[in-house]
This record gives sequence, structure tokens and C-alpha cells, in this order.
Amino acid sequence: MLLSNVYNWKLRENKLARVRPSKKQRIRLTSANANRCCVCKRKGVGLHLHHIDGNNANTIDDNLAVLCVEDHDHHHRPGEYQKARHTELTSDKLLEYKRSWEAFVVEANKETPTVIAVVNVFGDYEHIHAAKIIFQWPNEKVEFERVFHLLEGDFDYWTDEMISEVNSLGKNINFVMINEPLPVEYCPCCGSGFSNTVKEAFVLKKTDPNWSTQSILSIYINPEIPSLAISLGLPQKNLYSGSLHLCQGTHLHYTCNYYDERVEVKRRPSVRTQVTRLVQKIVSDFEPAHIFIGTGDHDTPELIDSFELPRVWETKSSKSRQKFPRKNTVGNSNLSGD
Repeated sequence: MLLSNVYNWKLRENKLARVRPSKKQRIRLTSANANRCCVCKRKGVGLHLHHIDGNNANTIDDNLAVLCVEDHDHHHRPGEYQKARHTELTSDKLLEYKRSWEAFVVEANKETPTVIAVVNVFGDYEHIHAAKIIFQWPNEKVEFERVFHLLEGDFDYWTDEMISEVNSLGKNINFVMINEPLPVEYCPCCGSGFSNTVKEAFVLKKTDPNWSTQSILSIYINPEIPSLAISLGLPQKNLYSGSLHLCQGTHLHYTCNYYDERVEVKRRPSVRTQVTRLVQKIVSDFEPAHIFIGTGDHDTPELIDSFELPRVWETKSSKSRQKFPRKNTVGNSNLSGD
């Protein structure tokens, strides 16, 4: 009898201690989360304000996570869910979800957001069977993604849904589409499909309003051996570094932040023409505002007006001279590469 009374007293005490979120607070928090669950990011589902630290009296914004009914239930009854999630809904993990998602929503609603929506399509050129829209940060962190299959709708349905997803988060978010169909690949750890994100330099090219006036591409040409270095960035921020050299006279070996590739040298055209085309492709991809080309001493290079490779790139052939159409070549830049 005594134990029963203590239990009832504790129950009444907990009920009295509980502080429910106000109506204004609920509206403020759901709006800060774009009316979505901060974990699964679904919209149009039932939402619940969950006390992250488990203290129902601590009803402040920083301690309330907007969860869908399923994720809220999963936190309280994890044993009832047979399929394990990629991450457990601990208090620390919920706080991480909340902070990241609310920061994403703020960024997405800016006039020039740095977050982007990347579209992947899967299959081949004759048969596309699935697509994925990925919302990512410049550093390639994936905030969330949504997958579409032919079983749930046609291409028009996919397109409408993707546009709806973007508009519901921020109408100024840039779309980027991977330019070729991709194979379906799976993570060996969790079994989920890989997402193809966009590198930071390409993200900033799309989102940074200063790119068209302040981006700089620097090229250093080694005058003594067949090699060159490339550096790309904005003032005070290096985004991309690469180097290209002639490997054993048979391959062009290019290494950069994003990939490592060896391309077999063709018999025609000249090696220098092949190198020029590779560099022109990089220039075309990034469209920098300023291009600086230097040669001579690596530490104090001499600026030159044209992209001219030395004869050391060729075992035979006459000296070739290639020029880039350059927007601006005035000023100083770091021509050295890593």
C-alpha cells in the first residue's frame, strides 16, 4: 500500500512538472524545421515535439526536436523496430540532427544559399530506372535525399516532385545534375546506395556571387621537365590543386584533390596539344574570372601571356603555341601547386 502511494505521488509530481510547448513555440519550431521531421526529413506527416534530454520540464527551443511520429516512437521503443537504422536515436544524435537540419533550413532560405540540390539518375542512356535528389552542403555533407523509382511514377512525376521538394525548402536553391547515368552501388557497411555529390569548387562556382569577378585559376609550367601545376580558388581560400606530368613518355598523369587519372598519350596530335586540351577542359569546367600563367623559377615565377609548353614535352615535333581566351590577367596570384 505504501509503495502504491509513493508511485502515485511520483506520477502526479511528474505530471505537474511537465511543461507543454506553447502554440507559438510549436509554430516557431515546426517552421524552423520546414514542417519536416529533423531525422527523416519527410513532409506531410504527423509531427511531435520531443524533449531531447528526457526532461519534460525543460521545454525550451534548444531542447525540443521536431520528430515524425515514427522516429519519436523509435526513440522511446527501439526494441519494437526489427530493422536497424543506420544511426541510433540517442539524445546526442537527436541534437546533432536538430542542429544540422535547422541550420540547413536557414541556409536554404537565403537569397544566395550555398546548399544545393544534386540530381542523380541510374541506369543507362536507353533505360533510366531510378533517380535521386540529394541536398548537400558545399563540403559534400548530405543533409538528406529522396529516391524515385519507375514503379511510383514516370519522369514527369519525378520532375514535379523534385521541384516541389526544392521549392518547399528554398526557391533560390541551385539544381545540379550529374551529366551521365550512374550504376547503382551500395555501401558495404549499411547496405544503402551511394550518393554522387558535387565537389566544393563546383558548388561555389554555382552559388558564390563573387565567383564571376574574384575566382582565380593559376597555372605554373615547369620549363625543365614535362609537368605543370594548377591551383584554383577565391581570395583567401584555395579550392582545388592539381598537377599534370608526362609519365614514362606514354601517359599523361593528372592528380588533383578529386581524382587520380592516367591517360594514354595518342600518336596524334602532339603531346603538347593533348595537354592543352586537358587544361582547356579544366578552364571550361570552372570558368574562372582570372587566369594567371607562369613559368621559370617555382618560387618566383614569371607571368606570361599565353599557355606555351616547352619542347621537353615532345621527343620530336616543332614548338606548338596555344592561347586561352582570358577574361583578366591583371594582378598577382600564387602560381605554385601542391
